[in-house]
Amino acid sequence: MEKVKMSCSETGAQLLARLGSRPDISKVEPILFPMGLKGKDVLELYGSEGCGKTEMLLHIACSLILPKTWRGWNFGGCGASLIFIDTDYKFSILRLVTLLEKRITHFVEHNQQVTLSENSEATFNPTSRDIEVVIKESLERLNVLQCKSSLQLLATLHSLEARISTNPDICVIMIDSISAFYWLDRCTGGESVTAQETVMNLIVDILSHLVNDYNLVLLATKSAYFKRKVKESEKGDCIGILDMDHSEFLSRNWSRFVKHRLILKKDVNSSNAVQFSVNSSSWQKKFIVAENGISIV
Repeated sequence: MEKVKMSCSETGAQLLARLGSRPDISKVEPILFPMGLKGKDVLELYGSEGCGKTEMLLHIACSLILPKTWRGWNFGGCGASLIFIDTDYKFSILRLVTLLEKRITHFVEHNQQVTLSENSEATFNPTSRDIEVVIKESLERLNVLQCKSSLQLLATLHSLEARISTNPDICVIMIDSISAFYWLDRCTGGESVTAQETVMNLIVDILSHLVNDYNLVLLATKSAYFKRKVKESEKGDCIGILDMDHSEFLSRNWSRFVKHRLILKKDVNSSNAVQFSVNSSSWQKKFIVAENGISIV
């Protein structure tokens, strides 16, 4: 039998939080994650400014914090808690509440249509007060933190272990964005690349500890500050969509830490409707982000 190592400073509650089961989030947003999400996944949402990275995180957050069931009805949520670290100061609680309300309203309308045709006595007709209660309960699963420097981000991440170890419902850490302090760190580090990447490497170390020891999922956005320079020898080669569209500028430790990368683009189709496309190493899709959810074009 394998022995479980437990430090002398770790409590029983912390051990359970670290090794115990967490809410199932494997089926959250299947359009974006067709292979599902599982513990220890590290995903990077990469794209230029205005391509919908923050909006995408809010939609994923809605699916995570909405309850699985409420009064016997399946809402399709995960009932999971998450930590949202806002470094770009773009997080909007009003926008999140709007998305939650639209999701619930859409669910109510859909289920009323279904139940009225099958069993008129089983209709789901919540009041505005009921919807308010569901939204409030969902928001209680959300932890929002703001950081204004890479050092503050590092200190914040170090403080998270106590919160995670006492809350086994926390499944996901979101960072919007991991590249927010790149230029500040570059100026602070001077001409030394090692000095520029010092704090970033420490951030990767603590994130790796949290993700792997507590079986969490990390979702982080990264802005496309640079375009990839294609060498002459590569111009005639097929080097892949991700290689063509992505340029790494953070530390090598971060590049090795990321397991999956989604590249987001914003387009306007022939009917002047805004749609988004996402590229992964194994698939490519176009979709529309509506307030009631994400749907394929």
